[in-house]
Amino acid sequence: MEVDRTGSRLHAASASERGRRASRVTPWLIALAVAIPAIPVVVGIVLYATSSAAAPRGTVLHPLQPRPVAAVSAPAPLTSQAPFWIGGPSRLSRQAPHWLVGSAGFQVARVITATAIRAAPNGAVIAPQPTTTPFGSPVTYLVRQVRDGWLGVVSPLVGNGQLGWIPTSAATLSSLDWELQLSLGRRELSVLHDGAVVERYEVAIGTASAPTPTGTFAVTDLLSTGDPQGPYGCCILALSAVAPHAIQDWSGGNRIAIHSTPPDTYWSIGQAISHGCVHVTLPEGQWLIDHIPLGTPTIIRSD
Repeated sequence: MEVDRTGSRLHAASASERGRRASRVTPWLIALAVAIPAIPVVVGIVLYATSSAAAPRGTVLHPLQPRPVAAVSAPAPLTSQAPFWIGGPSRLSRQAPHWLVGSAGFQVARVITATAIRAAPNGAVIAPQPTTTPFGSPVTYLVRQVRDGWLGVVSPLVGNGQLGWIPTSAATLSSLDWELQLSLGRRELSVLHDGAVVERYEVAIGTASAPTPTGTFAVTDLLSTGDPQGPYGCCILALSAVAPHAIQDWSGGNRIAIHSTPPDTYWSIGQAISHGCVHVTLPEGQWLIDHIPLGTPTIIRSD
């Protein structure tokens, strides 16, 4: 009887312990059972948020082959050092020295030897000057002045409204006859070929807090995104213009560009809505990268 009673007590104690253990484990099992079905949802939300935030910076940009331009002989030195474009709506060529703009168009310099870009001929070095841009295109600059073996060029390495200087020996000279003119007031981009308007597009521009800069710039890169439905549409023409602010979700830092926008945002065309870039439709963006050469002068005015 003693053994039976002891065994009974031990059995009761064992059952009690199992009950306590079960009471401790059950809430965890319930929580786990509830959590498991939610895991795919949570993971999906995290992945969506991550991909949405990173998608623009992850866009693969493909530099295009540059449009062919005509080679020209080296120009004679300028007698005047004034910039050849003074402002206003007139075409650049009307105030340009004859060797910069003539029957063949505007002069551009393709950098063929790594050098340095300087603040003046033989002046202080601003930055190293490689032969390719950060986007992978051949460096092709709009030439605005020439002085004794030096070219004054429009470059994003220098900043808006300034000229950088590279030795003539580091570049080959060519000419082109295309020009872009952008009126911020009319929100209109005009494409000129040999002095005549061949295309005119309504565009979106920067907001009052992130304005599209004005001045004389040039096309530095022709880029295909491979993703027409992405934030930049199919096509980007990066400009030498720089904004005073970083541009949200743009891997180009503070560089301004003309780029297409996907169809679901066509409603923005004609509005001041961007971070400083200029937006066009997909067909217009494709036409631009199919026709516009590197180095094309791009005049942005406030009127």
